[in-house]
Amino acid sequence: MREVHSTYNVKITRDSITEEAQQQLKAEESGPAQRTSTGLSENQTIAGMAGKPVLHYFDGRGRMESIRWLLAAAGVEFEEKFLKTRDDLERLRNDGSLMFQQAPMVEIDGMKLVQTRAILNYIATKYNLSGKDMKERAIIDMYTEGVMDLDEMVLCHPYIPKEEKEGNLAKIKDKARNRYFPAYEKVLKSHGQDYLVGNRLSSVDIYLVKLLYHVEELDPSALTNFPLLKALRTRVSNLPNVKKFLQPGSPRKPLEDEKCVETAMKIFH
Repeated sequence: MREVHSTYNVKITRDSITEEAQQQLKAEESGPAQRTSTGLSENQTIAGMAGKPVLHYFDGRGRMESIRWLLAAAGVEFEEKFLKTRDDLERLRNDGSLMFQQAPMVEIDGMKLVQTRAILNYIATKYNLSGKDMKERAIIDMYTEGVMDLDEMVLCHPYIPKEEKEGNLAKIKDKARNRYFPAYEKVLKSHGQDYLVGNRLSSVDIYLVKLLYHVEELDPSALTNFPLLKALRTRVSNLPNVKKFLQPGSPRKPLEDEKCVETAMKIFH
């Protein structure tokens, strides 16, 4: 397969990986680990105990970007194998790696996971970013579905015909400002806490902040009337792992340009 390999590393906070692996195994056998103030357990801020996840997608945002954000926020090292041609995609299809013949696909913990929601849910659960109980999980899922609704419009924007872009951008602005952003602003105002659910970091905080950045690239004044969302964006952005991910040279992908769109279209269409 003609692939480009990229590896994202975070700082290891123990003396040796072998020692960390033993500690993580012991913690998993003995029960839930102590959580940090961000909602992550101490052991779960250390990445790559069972091998790094491998992300299979093209070198662009698309549906993989929210997965990159979530892994990075959890402090997980990962590798990327970029699809460069249609043949690369066909090879994954032909070797049985893509259950539904679609990417993205993530190799993690001995599995080849497809479907973005399933991948995000697994990562969130594995790294204690899915709430403390079933009720919180349900609320996180509900909020996440709302983020995905708007995110779908934003993700598709670079790929629609030029004559439709102005109308689609107007829809994005309208939905963001009048439906979705007010809903999340109201949630934050209702409980006065730092994060959307349970007063600790969860996957929906990360996903929403990713979307806020993306919408602002298309509509720079989108957050003008949403001070609590702006504060959430700042709070999440200042978490050490996220702060690193936002720096130049990280796996975070830039807004798609014409070349990126052309590459994606050749691979997937």
